[in-house]
Amino acid sequence: MGWRAAVRTLLVLAATAACVGLGVWQLARLHEKHVLHAAQRGLLAQPPIEVTQALPGDTPVAGRRVHVRGRWDRSLHILLSGRTHLGAAGVTLLSPLRLASGQAVLVERGWLPAADARIAHPEHFPDSTADLTGIALPFARSPHPVAWVRLESDSAGVVLWSARAPEADTAAARMAGPLAPWLLRALPDAAAPHVLAGEPAPLVEPYQVPDEAMHLSYAIQWFAFAGMIGFGSLALAVRSARARGSASAG
Repeated sequence: MGWRAAVRTLLVLAATAACVGLGVWQLARLHEKHVLHAAQRGLLAQPPIEVTQALPGDTPVAGRRVHVRGRWDRSLHILLSGRTHLGAAGVTLLSPLRLASGQAVLVERGWLPAADARIAHPEHFPDSTADLTGIALPFARSPHPVAWVRLESDSAGVVLWSARAPEADTAAARMAGPLAPWLLRALPDAAAPHVLAGEPAPLVEPYQVPDEAMHLSYAIQWFAFAGMIGFGSLALAVRSARARGSASAG
């Protein structure tokens, strides 16, 4: 075997081994995600934590359902910019929900249309109570949070903020009274109105635990690449050897 053939063989072996290794890694990721998603489904299956009078002493585990009841605080809304739904531009609305104790929970209420993906007007929504169930989410803190931008409001006494993402310290500094150290993402409610004071109500999308099957698909693809490289190279080598043999015989 010449040195060129040896180099080609080493490259084929290395490429095949790399593809096999990536396939095995994807199978390991499949197992990890299966365990993670099974735990998430287990949390969702548990009864909701009741938060109707005051904040609980312990922070709910992320992914656990929480039932809250109170009144929307109409003095402030946060619009998370750059959110889309079915290709349409919009924002995600976050509003504080005041409990009977005066404490607040920041609730991700859903998606609102906004032509510039930045400005909507939830201050038009009427004063109302809320009785909803949502998913507890971590309230992230950042050492370098992106500054919020104050938007012009159509209602006196109502402050609108535009943000890229919620941030715990920034939110707490802009709200009166104690604020829960966790977020609540509202779940769909069939009884919720679709229109509020002539404006579209926030569109609440279902909460779905991701499907880990994509890792199996990736693993199959990597193993297929390994097979094509290995068997394809072997077939070419056999064909070349036969061609050389025929040439020598002639």
